[in-house]
Amino acid sequence: MKLNQYAVYRVDQTSPGKMLWHKSYSEVQQEKLSIQFEYYGQQRIEKVLPKDTAMTIWNKRKDSFEVSDVLVLNKEGELTAYYISEDYLTPIEGFIRINTSGALISMETVNYHLENRKGSWMATDYIIIDGKQFFLLEHEEYRNSVPGVVLDAYGKLIADDVRNGFDDTVKQQIRNQIRPQEVTKQTPLNQQKQRLEIWQKYYQNGEWLRQAESGGEANYDMVDGRVNNIPDQPKEETPKKRKKKESVIGKLRKKQIEIAIRSGKPIPKYLEQNRELKRS
Repeated sequence: MKLNQYAVYRVDQTSPGKMLWHKSYSEVQQEKLSIQFEYYGQQRIEKVLPKDTAMTIWNKRKDSFEVSDVLVLNKEGELTAYYISEDYLTPIEGFIRINTSGALISMETVNYHLENRKGSWMATDYIIIDGKQFFLLEHEEYRNSVPGVVLDAYGKLIADDVRNGFDDTVKQQIRNQIRPQEVTKQTPLNQQKQRLEIWQKYYQNGEWLRQAESGGEANYDMVDGRVNNIPDQPKEETPKKRKKKESVIGKLRKKQIEIAIRSGKPIPKYLEQNRELKRS
């Protein structure tokens, strides 16, 4: 979910931008002053509703703005900047820029040659969506009499046959390029098929990893390129109780008692005591 918010920037009067302080946009143009981000400091940032525009925000909070402030609006990842004069707003370019390492295209780009297109091209406008810059290039000789193109900062073609600048159609084309569609969730059948394909791949390749997995995995649907499925360990058997081995002396005494009983003789006292002890 994208945030909808705006930020207000005010001139830092200790910077070279102090010449902008309280001057309308027409005065800035007449004096050929430069409106640069480095000359400003952020005053506040607030959330807004998706239906809000720069104009509705300005009308609601007019009393809190100063002439020469810059209002930056972020709607669904699309950034736009407006210079605030006493009674009107002016869209301005170049206030918010992304410093991208290795960028090929900028607003200063001229004499650019496109593949399969004649002549040279120049950047005439740009837009920032989801923190990325995209540039509208027009033919240097024919300008907007021929369709333009939109490139990203690295020169990748994003939109072709552009006739109305960054209209809704072009913006949607940009979003389609930078917001990949969600991956369809796999069904159990697809997952089983994928596992089978993985097993077949390793079987055909004959790699050592397949051989290691074949001996280590619990079943073939776990052959996935990693020896990671440890087979179940066998259950420990309950040790059987060993019968206590009777001693030779014990056997002898037992035999003596049996003989005494058969012959009708009295059992010796020490044998009788031993017999009672075992019974207890």
